[in-house]
This record gives sequence, C-alpha cells and structure tokens, in this order.
Amino acid sequence: MIELKKIKEINDFKKLLDIQKSAWGFSDLDTEPHHLMTRVQKYGGLVYGLFAHGQLAGFTYAIIGKWKGEYFIYSHMTGVKKEYQSSGFGFLLKKAQREEVLKMGYDVMRWNFDPLESMNAYFNFHRLGVMSREYERNIYGEGESGLHKGLSTDRLIVTWNLKSDRVVKKMEKKEPSIIEVISSEKLEKFTQETAYIELPENIRLLKETHLDQAVEWRTKTRHLFESAFKKGYVVRDIVFSKDKKRMFYKLRR
Repeated sequence: MIELKKIKEINDFKKLLDIQKSAWGFSDLDTEPHHLMTRVQKYGGLVYGLFAHGQLAGFTYAIIGKWKGEYFIYSHMTGVKKEYQSSGFGFLLKKAQREEVLKMGYDVMRWNFDPLESMNAYFNFHRLGVMSREYERNIYGEGESGLHKGLSTDRLIVTWNLKSDRVVKKMEKKEPSIIEVISSEKLEKFTQETAYIELPENIRLLKETHLDQAVEWRTKTRHLFESAFKKGYVVRDIVFSKDKKRMFYKLRR
C-alpha cells in the first residue's frame, strides 16, 4: 500500500535524515536538518512523504523562490531510499508535489541536478518534461559525500512548467513514452536547429574506478552546455544511439 501526504510528525521529519543518507550517501554534515524542514512546512514550503506499507520510503522538499521578479517553487530535494529506487516512487512523489504546488497557486517549479547523472537526466527530461537553458558551476563546492565527492558540483538548472501541454501529457501517462533513437549521422554540431550532448552511462562508477575520466567528462560537458546556451539552445529531452549504448541530451533552438 502506497500513501502520499504532507509530513507532520516530528519523528517522520527525523526519518528524512536517514533517507538522505540512503538515497545519496550523504554524511551528517551534508544532510538537511529536520528542524529546518519543520519550519519550511509551516511557513509556505512543502515537505511531502511517500509511505510504503506504513514506512516512510521517500520525500520531496521544496521552498518558495524568487528569480528575476517572479515567484516559483524551488524543489530542493526529492529522494527515495536505496532499496526502493527504480520502483516508480520518484515519479509518484513529483506528481503529488506538482498537484500540491498547483493548489498553492504556483505554476512553475525549478530545481537543479548533476547533468552527468544519466538516470536523473532521463527522469527529469523524459519522464517529467522539464527544460533547461542554464548551467551553473560548482554550486555547492566540493564535498565528501557519495554524491559530491571527487568532482566539482556543476548543475543544470531546470524549469518545470506545470501547466504546459507537454507536462500535462507526461503526468497523464502511467508509463514513459517511447524514447527517441538517433543514428550517428544526426549528431550535429552546434550549427543546426537540433544538437546533442553525450553523457556517461554511470558517472558514480566512473568516479570510483577512473576519476580522471570522470573529470574529463565534467570539463567537456561544462564547455558544451555553456557554449550551447550562449547560442540559444534549450535542453528538451534525452535520446539514445541506435544501439542504445550511448545517451544524449537533445537540444533545440
């Protein structure tokens, strides 16, 4: 049995610390403190939990943000316990979060993620329908947690337009849409209306086994994203090569 609801009990807020450690390998220093999340819940933010068979298995944590004169909801964290990952719980959490944010009177959400994390890239762009035109370097500084260790914390800033036709269609589907497959001839340079940026299959494994290669991926993709955004490109989706061994961001302008 799956239940989605706002977190209210102090003990449940405290359990969110363990979920952060399980989901991302956070140290105590990296975790978001439970007492801060209780205040966010009370004063305009949103902390939502997913309970599986009565046990807290995942959560989303969002605050009110303002950028260039416009208010929106900034989704700071969405995490699922390691044993429940790839179960569809993340999608259920974001869907519930979207519905609650719309009730609050907002129609735009933003957040960031590591563009080298292939599963997160697929989830954000292909499952949720976000878009991105902003890349930010080393936003958290270097850390010691599993998620942050070894690389600069560069991030893509994504926008989720909650009422757009694209997002509404994504939310109505119980299964992800068929992903586009491209041939090698379609990998244009940044001189066409559509362009592609490749990402590694498993950056966390690469950091553990060949850190120098992981650093090369960061440096290369940083340059490509920054160059693309300066030329007016927007990241819209994720596509695979014909043999499905390589994954790419699809950009359009």
